[in-house]
Amino acid sequence: MALGESVLGVASLRAAIEDRSRRYTSERERLAAPKDKPGDLAARAAFFTIADAMKVVVPLTELARAGALPAARPLRILDLGAGCGAMTLGLVAWLAKQSIAAQVVAIDRDAPALGIAMRAVTTFATSVGVEVRFETRPGDVRGKLTGSFDLVLMGTVLNELTTTEALAVVEQAMHVIGPDGAVIAIEPALRTTTRALHAIRDAALSTGLHVFAPCTRRTAPCPALADPDDWCHEDRPLTLPPRTAELARITGLRDGGMKFAYLVLRKEPRDLVEAGATAWRIVSAPRIAKGKHEIMGCSAAGRMPLRLMTRHRTPDTKPLERADRGDVAVITNATHTPERVEVTKDAAVAIVRIPDTD
Repeated sequence: MALGESVLGVASLRAAIEDRSRRYTSERERLAAPKDKPGDLAARAAFFTIADAMKVVVPLTELARAGALPAARPLRILDLGAGCGAMTLGLVAWLAKQSIAAQVVAIDRDAPALGIAMRAVTTFATSVGVEVRFETRPGDVRGKLTGSFDLVLMGTVLNELTTTEALAVVEQAMHVIGPDGAVIAIEPALRTTTRALHAIRDAALSTGLHVFAPCTRRTAPCPALADPDDWCHEDRPLTLPPRTAELARITGLRDGGMKFAYLVLRKEPRDLVEAGATAWRIVSAPRIAKGKHEIMGCSAAGRMPLRLMTRHRTPDTKPLERADRGDVAVITNATHTPERVEVTKDAAVAIVRIPDTD
């Protein structure tokens, strides 16, 4: 679909991008009411789709690393609430590196957006040499789903629904995947939307589903929900294409990082890292002060600071100093207190970087 030059100019795009951002943050009552509908579609296609596409690579890489990727080839994918194709474009980039073919069904109520997705996905798949059969189906994500899939992708979908609707959509998505399939939900890294995703995590666990990622903790409740000021999100480095980077700069909406919250659900249990209660997902940036290095972790034991005092630095404990948000720290022989985990000189730390970028 051709958008036209009038909505693709920098000034028009800037206004539409900023309007969409406000509707997701301070003006959520206008979530479905953009000031300029053609401009909003242009903003989605020319900015948000490109900026958001690579988010799905993180959970896909985690599934593959743990041997939890569905075995079927080609992979059968349902992109639910596909919009202009952000999740499928990220999927295609990942598939190309794995030499895996896919059959993708994209559902969205916005037919013009699906038209953009069709052109973008088919063009990109051809350019990177991956076989992708892409089909679009106009429809509401809240409708009954049919078919059989290996993965269901949902990018910025659940936060636009009521809690009841979101849980029903997750239930429908889980219904159409096979025993070794997975549902991947990606949401904005805002406190409200992320905490809502944490609540969906807990509700899914109560129905017998299994959380694969981002948690190393299998049980409910999510510890981040205990404090209204806590939420767990990713902040990964990302190099944007020049035009997208310029739009990010002039709108001030991206600072070079890729921020998002996500949840991967499975029918069959599988650990992100096979280390039990000693595996801590890192959920903050490091906090460094004189004499100590501290970072927040979450595990089966709860959500608490992991602290290494300078006097306890050894070759076995020093790896904690290179841990960052999104990593998993496997810590043995640490000292647990009600307030924190003390990484003493008798402890050992191994860092699992997921995806491994070393």
